[in-house]
This record gives sequence, C-alpha cells and structure tokens, in this order.
Amino acid sequence: MNSYNSSYTSITLNDYFWDATIERVKESPIYDGSHRGKQANEVGFLGEIVAESWFNKHGLLFQDDRSKTTQDYILNKKFTLDVKTKDRTVVPKSNYDNSVPLYNHAHQRPNYYLFISLFRDKNIPENDIRRFKQACIVGAIDIQTLDSIGKKWKRGETDSSNGTKFWTDCINIQMSELIPLKKIKDIWAN
Repeated sequence: MNSYNSSYTSITLNDYFWDATIERVKESPIYDGSHRGKQANEVGFLGEIVAESWFNKHGLLFQDDRSKTTQDYILNKKFTLDVKTKDRTVVPKSNYDNSVPLYNHAHQRPNYYLFISLFRDKNIPENDIRRFKQACIVGAIDIQTLDSIGKKWKRGETDSSNGTKFWTDCINIQMSELIPLKKIKDIWAN
C-alpha cells in the first residue's frame, strides 16, 4: 500500500474556475439517473477544470477525451485518466474515502483515476458556484489497485466508520491508499 502524503495540492478557487465551470454546465445536458442533477455537473466540471489547471502547471500534455464515456483525458499520449470529484464541507483527511460509482465501472476502465475534493462553504446557497472555495487534489490510483484493494458498497448500505449511506453502488479507496501527487506526476511525465 502507498503511504499517503497529507500535503495534497490545495488550490484556492476564483473567478477563472467558477466562470469556466458555469460555461461547461450551460453546454452540457443533465444525464438520466444523475443523483444531483445540475449540481453534479457543477462538481464534476469544476474538478475537471482544476485537474486541467494542474496538468498545465506541471507540463503534463493532455488530450480532452471527455466526449467519450470511457475516460476524461489522455495524458502524454499514453495514459487514460478519469477525474472523480467529491463535494465536502471539510478539508480532506487521510482516512477519508474517495469513490468510483459502479454504474459505469464495467465500461469505464481508464489507466488511472485522479481524485479531487472540493471544499464547500455550507453557508452559501447551493445555486451559487462560489460556494466552492478550495479544491484539493488528493492523489491518484491505477485501476488494477482500485479493483484489488477498494471496498465495494451496495446502494442503501451504510459505512459504520463514518455514517455514509450510499446512494449508488460504488468502490471506495481511502486517501491513505492513493499514489501521492509528486509520484504520480513523475509517472505520467515519463
């Protein structure tokens, strides 16, 4: 298992991120079966924009492949990647989980998942994108490791360790089990 590096990358969100998210939301449908509708699109698109910013900052060449349902990006013409973003009211800790819904896991098989947590100010209304104040890029995992050590949950089950009741079947991986950003950046760059 990997040693979790608690010094994840934290990005203070600003008009650039919020405005780009609003534009993507306007151009995108709300998918059937979406648990949170427009809010799900906001969370997902904001996470993708944060990831793209991080790729650019670290010189990682990426191809936008979001028109497919199998992955979001191709990195350095070599690695497929999907971004999974979680909405939180607290900053992440090493024992927190990251989730991959299982409703599309059979056909969505990227080489890696990149996990991002959005810190939301719960005092700002849900219809205001500026409620998301900070993004934390917490790490990545390859799909083989996720499948072998991730914990699967069924819809309706409750995780007794944190009280989470699952709205859909999913596979969870703790942040302490993720590949730290410095290491994954080196893997993707080579």
